[in-house]
Amino acid sequence: MAFIGQNRQKPYRYLRGDPLIDAANALVLEDIVDLNRKHPDGVFIASQAGEIVGLVACDDLPWDTRVLGNQWGALRYFMVAPAIPDKAEVLRHLLESALNWARSHNIECLVCKIYAEDIPGVRALEKQGFLYMDTLLDYVVSLKTNPVEKLAVPALPADVTIRLATSEDTRKLIDVARVAFRNHFSRYMVDERIPKERSQNVYAEWIRSSAAGYADWILVAEIGGNITGYSVWKRPSQSEREKGINLGHYSIAGVLPDFSGRGLFSALTYAGMKLLDRQVDYIEGPVHIKNHPVQRAYSKLFWQICDARHSFHKWLVE
Repeated sequence: MAFIGQNRQKPYRYLRGDPLIDAANALVLEDIVDLNRKHPDGVFIASQAGEIVGLVACDDLPWDTRVLGNQWGALRYFMVAPAIPDKAEVLRHLLESALNWARSHNIECLVCKIYAEDIPGVRALEKQGFLYMDTLLDYVVSLKTNPVEKLAVPALPADVTIRLATSEDTRKLIDVARVAFRNHFSRYMVDERIPKERSQNVYAEWIRSSAAGYADWILVAEIGGNITGYSVWKRPSQSEREKGINLGHYSIAGVLPDFSGRGLFSALTYAGMKLLDRQVDYIEGPVHIKNHPVQRAYSKLFWQICDARHSFHKWLVE
């Protein structure tokens, strides 16, 4: 636990205050224990003088594998103690162990998301042949300091309706997702090894999975009876709640290109914040670094950039 507490390369690090920081560290430790239980041969530590100075945890990605058609895996954690002098060597050994694990499990592509300021980690990945794909910004809004009832309601054209999705909307939502993300710039789209049609399937399956139970709510924007956009929301997980982390999750949103610039994203975001109001203290939502319209909309609703993560892929097959 001490190693995790001292390390900055972990989720939830934007949470402030000792109780929340302790809860976040406990959640990370719980996740690593679960990964070790799932893959007893996939969690590797480096130690010096009896102290843990590095850790990497490997996992398979069955959802990505099903959607993209290759065997996908991930480095869930890739940490090294901040004070040790030989970081590069420790990181190299950890990555070599992880790559050996991936090959022994027939992983064809290995993903690593790493915090943007972790230059030693980035260099270690690049030396092992990982290629940079994209950067996500983690936006967070505090509903304690920015209560929804005090926010200005985003302006919305009179012909737009925001409502909760029903099971009957699923087919149309899938169609909207395919069009909305046709020219997106995510890691799936920029990886030259992934056929364009398969990368588009990611967003179709994302909304299908959300409608099938992954999400707690899906909101739709409707014009003239036609769905033109959507947003996907989740309550805190059971483990987050048990540890006192009242953090809601804005999973994804999509708007048809022909209707961009009409305020649909802002309206969908505001409506989701209302759903989570009085249930959570914070809401987090990732956004691609190149998605400037979403960032402008977030800022008007008092969301702030709290973190940034780079995505890397390494293909292990020719």
